[in-house]
Amino acid sequence: MTKFWVIVTDVYKKNVKSFGFLTMVLSPIVMLLIIGGIVYFISQSENDTPEIAILTADQEVQTLLATEDDQFTINSEITTKEAAEEAMEQEELDGYLEVNSENQLVTAKYVDTSSSDNLDLTILRSLLTAIQLNRKATEYGLTQQEATELISPANVSTETINFENGAATSQDSTAETIKMWSSYIVGIAIFIFIINYASIIGTEIASEKGTRIMEIILSSVSSTVHFFGKLSGILLVCLTQIIIYVVLVLIAYPFVKNMNFIQELLQGIDLGTLLSSFIGATLIYFVLGIILYAGLAAFFGSLVTKIEDVNKAVTPLIFLAMIGFYGGLFAFASPNQLIVKIGSHIPFFTPFIMPFRVASETVSTAGIVISIIVMIVFTILCTLLSLVMYRSNVLVYSDAGMIKTMKTSLSILKNEQRK
Repeated sequence: MTKFWVIVTDVYKKNVKSFGFLTMVLSPIVMLLIIGGIVYFISQSENDTPEIAILTADQEVQTLLATEDDQFTINSEITTKEAAEEAMEQEELDGYLEVNSENQLVTAKYVDTSSSDNLDLTILRSLLTAIQLNRKATEYGLTQQEATELISPANVSTETINFENGAATSQDSTAETIKMWSSYIVGIAIFIFIINYASIIGTEIASEKGTRIMEIILSSVSSTVHFFGKLSGILLVCLTQIIIYVVLVLIAYPFVKNMNFIQELLQGIDLGTLLSSFIGATLIYFVLGIILYAGLAAFFGSLVTKIEDVNKAVTPLIFLAMIGFYGGLFAFASPNQLIVKIGSHIPFFTPFIMPFRVASETVSTAGIVISIIVMIVFTILCTLLSLVMYRSNVLVYSDAGMIKTMKTSLSILKNEQRK
């Protein structure tokens, strides 16, 4: 055990202190800050209230539009088209609205420039339509109540339900959206972690093998201890990165939750209760996925003798991860498709696809448990198989390619079994 922890400590310290680890930690943070900044500035620009002028002789129209100060502001000093265009040229006005009334019919024309703040014309159209309908209702002898009932839109509501144990339960669509986007973020995180750490552990093995240091190491420690020491060290590095993100989220959350659009989004929603069951299952898939791909990466890394060949060695794993990732994107759009249900139970793709099915509640609790058990068994078998192959080829030096190296390793493995 002492030798095991020496290997784990060496791998952990070497990687955590490296510039590459710092880059891996900071890259997602910088990306999130950039995306957050873009979203913030877009939301700020959308909240800018355009300033317009109303050009009309109809006092009722002027009075009604003046009450909608949350959608736009009216410059009452501008009353002519020429003055409005001059103000627009000086970028002191976003646009002007010409309104004419004839035979109880209201016609309007809005003029703006390409650089003006956007105005929601739907609001204008509904206000002017209400004025026109009221006037027509008066002309036809309808009372104010009858006119109001005439223009009242039909009340259409939506409700999302789920069936559990034969009973239908209602689900908030906002809550469902939050869970789906959370699973989308988890899918991206798993893909990035698998690619990065598969490359790291492959490089760890190949670098020692290429410099012949592996022979010295294995003269004092067994290949089994070396294999699990390397694997455990890399997993601890991965855990350190995750802990850093968790701490940063806990620090940032008290500040972020006070933002207006976050409060509006989470109004009436208990985020902790909402994501508790989802995070539990997803975390298991995340950990098992990292262990599965890291064990296989150690095996593929032991097939090459030069560090330059590591990327080629782990390419099959990257292809598998890409297939799983795109399968997850498809599950994001259509979680009920048969191919999604099948793919979610294939261990190589389960960490990517199953979180979407959990978020959309298209899989039962029994289905989740079965997939986790299958994933655990498959991960253990793949790790043990990787260990067996690692033992036989870690000291095989050949430039003939990975296929021939693997054949040589299988021959050595058979000879060892015969002995």
